[in-house]
Amino acid sequence: MAATYSTKQWFVKERSGDNVDVEKAFELVAKDLSVDDLKEGQVLAKAILFSNDPTQRTWINKDAVEGRHYRVPLKDGDPMEAYAIVEIIESRNGEYQKGDLVFASAFWAEYFILAPESLIFKIEGDPADTLTLGLTGLTAYFGLLTVGAATSKDSTIVVSVAGGATGSVVCQIAKNVLGVKNVVGITGSDSKCEVLKKTCGCDYALNYRSPSFKQDFEDSTKGGIDLYFDNVGGWISDMVIVKIKEFGRVIVCGAISIYDDMKGGAVSAGISRDTWMQVIFHKIRIEGFIVLQFTDQYAKGLTDLWTWLAEGKIQLIKQVWEAGIEDVPKGMSKLLNGENTGKLITKVIHSQR
Repeated sequence: MAATYSTKQWFVKERSGDNVDVEKAFELVAKDLSVDDLKEGQVLAKAILFSNDPTQRTWINKDAVEGRHYRVPLKDGDPMEAYAIVEIIESRNGEYQKGDLVFASAFWAEYFILAPESLIFKIEGDPADTLTLGLTGLTAYFGLLTVGAATSKDSTIVVSVAGGATGSVVCQIAKNVLGVKNVVGITGSDSKCEVLKKTCGCDYALNYRSPSFKQDFEDSTKGGIDLYFDNVGGWISDMVIVKIKEFGRVIVCGAISIYDDMKGGAVSAGISRDTWMQVIFHKIRIEGFIVLQFTDQYAKGLTDLWTWLAEGKIQLIKQVWEAGIEDVPKGMSKLLNGENTGKLITKVIHSQR
């Protein structure tokens, strides 16, 4: 008789507009998976670590415009997805054996069946390190070096959400790999500012909640800004752009300040008239990107990132929290509330099979 695995899995119950309520947005369902259900090329896998990513919030946005997202948004009734480190439990895929640890596109569940295209690569070493330096590191790598074309000739680079998963890596590449003279990180707490200065090498670490923030920003960017790596959107980005030099660049990676307030944040997220005029007058390039457009270059990017890690030019900043499957959606709330420093990772605590 084929082995059966009892599992619990989260589904999208009700796609959310502004101010997501995770208790209303998701529904936990118990189900059984049988090895007999595996088709050729598929594997049955166990969740080890889930990646908590801001973009997951956009996947369940009920106001998403059809055809204008980088992927097909999830619909009510769809299983909630996540990038994850998984352990292969049963396999009908010749490239993956029982016991392999794999970086995969998976689901919020204890166990799940994955198609071959969901299996991205096998991993060795610390799974949390791989998750921290995986798509997060690659996003920083390609955004800064390829899209932004950053070099040591850039004198000032500003990074928003610098205490987050991507921003913290951007700061370290800018400072420790490129040797940029002035790296300015913007974050949301004094404790994160300390991490940016002591671990990421930022020349200035600014708390946007500080009463002196605007003056601190002016003081740290007196000579103008060559490149802005934007993870936040909103009024902070509007403020930064007016300080960018002629032919400067804005690399738009994210806009976490409005992911959970798309309507209410529309005005604050918009670029003001004065800022747009600066974009025109100073010939500023603004370019958005997603890391998935560089899939054919992942191997090169990962080789460089792991090399810099070994050389001490990058330190991994991660926060791992443990949760049973019932509490997994809380990771989305933690991320949107800025409770994390560096990469937020959910370690799944399993119930009995």
